[in-house]
Amino acid sequence: MFIDQNTYQIAFDAYLRKGTPIELALKQDKSTGFYIWRTRGDNKVRSSHAAQDGKVFAWDNPPSTGHPGEGFGCRCKAEPYVPAVSESLNVQMVGVTDTGRPWTNRDFINHYRNGNGVPVRVRDFGHLRKIVNEYWGTVSNRLVGQIADAARIQTSGQFSYPFTNIYQMQHIVFIIGHTTIEGEAKGQVTFQKNGTLRISGDCGFELVVEFADPLDIGIELPGGTPYPILDSWSARMSGTIVADGNKSWIRLDG
Repeated sequence: MFIDQNTYQIAFDAYLRKGTPIELALKQDKSTGFYIWRTRGDNKVRSSHAAQDGKVFAWDNPPSTGHPGEGFGCRCKAEPYVPAVSESLNVQMVGVTDTGRPWTNRDFINHYRNGNGVPVRVRDFGHLRKIVNEYWGTVSNRLVGQIADAARIQTSGQFSYPFTNIYQMQHIVFIIGHTTIEGEAKGQVTFQKNGTLRISGDCGFELVVEFADPLDIGIELPGGTPYPILDSWSARMSGTIVADGNKSWIRLDG
């Protein structure tokens, strides 16, 4: 709940002039779960409330005086308080293991001529780990920010975020060239009382490209059959982020 300061000021002026009680809802914003007790700072403040000025209380654990505004004629306010939060959203790769020796260009061409179009997995020709490391080093900050923003839209419950793009991998495996990597993040987000979101879930990744041009000149050579190069892996994600993206460093433009 957001407390409009102008509305509160009008209500407070009415209280001073006519003795009209201020609605309790105008004094209490419970969105963060915590508040700082603030008095009016004048000689009308009762001593028990003055002793609590500037102190932090939880809405579910009131002080002996009750919360601000609950006592008769109380003019004190509850200023929302968000405890310090250490943000993190960790994405840990799973299943990134090479099972075969690294192929050379000659190996790719031999499979083009003799493989009858049978697909090959990146891990089977020994380059998955390098490609995943290159990919994650390129997209990690952006993708984590996108996942965080998707979780903020949902606020509570299940959320998902699909992604896809083309990446340059020639410097790792020249034969592969332009490589499409796509996937989807799926998880659970839970809103916490301190204004944060708890996130957990998984990401799935898929790499898809076709070997169809051994000379990289846009022409398929006779005597060969194009074949798919593909693979997949996953990641586990978990962490805590600030629900208000404007106050968080983990966001798309962060």
